[in-house]
Amino acid sequence: MEPKDIVYAISIMLTFAVGVWSLVLNYRNTRRTNFINTVTSQRVRWIEQLRQDISAFSGLTYTWSASNMEGKPQEYEMVNEIDRLRHVIRLRLNPAGTHDKRVEALLEEIPRYTDPSQSAKLSAALNDLTATTQFLLKEEWEKVKREAQPRRPPKFPHLRPPEIPPPLT
Repeated sequence: MEPKDIVYAISIMLTFAVGVWSLVLNYRNTRRTNFINTVTSQRVRWIEQLRQDISAFSGLTYTWSASNMEGKPQEYEMVNEIDRLRHVIRLRLNPAGTHDKRVEALLEEIPRYTDPSQSAKLSAALNDLTATTQFLLKEEWEKVKREAQPRRPPKFPHLRPPEIPPPLT
């Protein structure tokens, strides 16, 4: 075998290795991108659905309280829808989240104020629910924006400052 044949064989093997390496990297990047896109789109759908459910719950609760529906045929349907929304909203929340906990507490508190004599408390609680939900949705939207940004590897990973462990308590 001549030296030029050895060079050809080595260059063919290197080309093959680079091709396989490129294929593996592209596969990993495609999977990661698809995962991020799926999570981001699901989060956007969740945000919109929660917004719709909270607004429907607030509107129906206020309408039911203000319109004196007791004893009317529509009362049963309206109360059922309010209860359904209250439970659906709770299932959409993170039990460990700060704003989520506040929304959950308000969902438990609001039905106590549906008597027409407590309309001021109901209005305040519904306003608090709306404001807390706005903070929750803003927090989630920031997560969506962060997830959608492309990740860049650090230029010099060995020059990163060392991680400081949390203090012992």
